[in-house]
Amino acid sequence: MSTNTINSTKFSNFAINQYTTMKPRHFLLTGFLAATVLLLNSCASTNGVTMEVLVPANITVPSTIKKVAVVNRSLPAKGDGFVNFLEGFITGEAIHADKDASNKCIGSLVNKLNLAPRFGAVLVNYPQLKGTGTREWPLPLSWTMVDSICKMYKSDALVALETFDSDFLFDKGKNLLKQKTAHGADTIVTEYFANFKVNVNAGWRVYDDINKKVLDEQNFTDVKAWLKKGATPEAVLSQLPDKRDAINAAGLFAGDQYGMRISPTWENVYRNYYVRGKKEVGFKNAKKFVRLKKWDQAVIIWTNLSKSTDTKIAGRANYNLALASEMDGDLDKALSFATIARDTYGVRPAAYYVNQINARIADQARLKQQLGK
Repeated sequence: MSTNTINSTKFSNFAINQYTTMKPRHFLLTGFLAATVLLLNSCASTNGVTMEVLVPANITVPSTIKKVAVVNRSLPAKGDGFVNFLEGFITGEAIHADKDASNKCIGSLVNKLNLAPRFGAVLVNYPQLKGTGTREWPLPLSWTMVDSICKMYKSDALVALETFDSDFLFDKGKNLLKQKTAHGADTIVTEYFANFKVNVNAGWRVYDDINKKVLDEQNFTDVKAWLKKGATPEAVLSQLPDKRDAINAAGLFAGDQYGMRISPTWENVYRNYYVRGKKEVGFKNAKKFVRLKKWDQAVIIWTNLSKSTDTKIAGRANYNLALASEMDGDLDKALSFATIARDTYGVRPAAYYVNQINARIADQARLKQQLGK
């Protein structure tokens, strides 16, 4: 493994399956990526593996901060909840649903941070900290209060959920679809659908108690959606969650997403490797070693195949060697093999793989800074 590279590949129980749709980090499947996925998904010559990689946070928190306390400040002060009560009554939201969901939100953030290698995080029980109970931001906490909480919980910074509010969007309807009967005749059937969305608006501040500075002050809207279809309206509605469960799910999601903003986190990525190459049995033998997680044995086979005079076999072997190198944490070597597969042998999926590896290499500098390495 290269000495310049953080080993940001975490080995998990490799899911060795036929290729499933790739889920890159918060991006839509468009353009060349979509074409590559379709190409590989339709190709019986590949299998997929799952691994976890460490990705950098959206912002860099000073390395002096090792532990954070997380508090819910979004709830209204005593006597201020009447407006929220009326809003819930008018919109049909469950009373106190936002309170429960906001607590789910900060719990999700604490869990996300503690699973990552950057911070220790602790949940603060400080009920006297009250906010507006709406999307309106309260004034920042005084540094006296921040310092008091941080000392109480032995933390270097305070992360506060300052605002939390939710609303629902609901759309339903039906479509007429043409289908073939068992006898081959055309028939028209009715398909009902319902699209149920929960929008959660969460506002966060990060108070750096060491330097007495607000590091982050951002408002985010996260959407959790359920699209269901069925033969009858009742069949569709029975598949939808109730409103309380939906708000809680959206709150959990919002906390998880903010964790990715302030801390490097582990995320699943999916890679493919070739298991066939004309009548060459070496790929099949290497596949068996991959299933047994004996990557070193698979590398020996692929290295021999990479010297083949058959360009298709050699190209696929180099592609597989790129994957093995990435699994080992050596991104420079992975890039070298993937580039050979693309430029020398014209392996079409290698073009996208080169982009993936380059993106991970670009992340290394940010990871080093964020992890203090």
